[in-house]
Amino acid sequence: MDTQNLLKSLHLSLLNVDECLVRNWNFQKVTSPFTRLYLVKSGEGNIIHNHKKYELKPGRLYLIPSFTLCNYLSKTFLGHFYIHFIPQITGGTDLFKQLNFKYELEATETDFLLMKRIVELNPERKLMNLDPGKYCKDDLMPHELTIASTQQIADCMETQGILLQLFSKFLKIEDQTVTRLNANSKISQTIEYIQINLSETFTLAELAGICHLSNDYFSRLFLKTMGMRPIDYINRKRIEDAQMQLVVTNTPIEKIAIEVGIDNLSYFNRLFKKYSCVPPGEYRRLHRLV
Repeated sequence: MDTQNLLKSLHLSLLNVDECLVRNWNFQKVTSPFTRLYLVKSGEGNIIHNHKKYELKPGRLYLIPSFTLCNYLSKTFLGHFYIHFIPQITGGTDLFKQLNFKYELEATETDFLLMKRIVELNPERKLMNLDPGKYCKDDLMPHELTIASTQQIADCMETQGILLQLFSKFLKIEDQTVTRLNANSKISQTIEYIQINLSETFTLAELAGICHLSNDYFSRLFLKTMGMRPIDYINRKRIEDAQMQLVVTNTPIEKIAIEVGIDNLSYFNRLFKKYSCVPPGEYRRLHRLV
């Protein structure tokens, strides 16, 4: 998907936002079906995700993509703003695979003002429980979306604008980003085809044929563009789809496996644990939203 079409189809759905002070922040193996953004005001701590440790420091912004396994630790206290939201793109394209993002930035005075303003615009969106293990289960997405449906249009537009401003700051503006976008435009049809037909069986020749490339060149281009082989991408998308169904529906695990294109339950369980670190039943117990 090229830059223009990506921007046209991008929508950020706000779930939670507030300013808070937490003590003894110590949560392990947290993963959520939404993206998180923090602006630290005071205190210290760290977050570990994507195989890297980020020191939480006052005056800095932090981004955690959805479905990312991470650990939190603050032995004293941590004063911060938080935003939980879902970045959506038409066709189900993974935004974090399309573009290069930073996960830590120096905050500006404007960022603090934007955070305060988005909290003012959305007073009913604060979390009742700041334990990620509990809010992932207890804060219902349908409730948050109901709030959005009753909000004034002007407030919705301003909220969306603030979200876009803050989120856009994490994009890496460098030649590599342009290169990947150009490469992605050649295989975007294939990626969207995979997302739409995720429950179907794919062959390398079929996928390569969609963008009129040889099998070998398509496979190398896909690896260069997406950072993984086509089969790994397909498996990850299937597990991400399964994760979402597990937390927002009561559909039996066996049926979810079939719906995401894996008709062998034993293989589905192994694959799910590989990407999620826990079996599907345990994942549902920890993160279910219904």
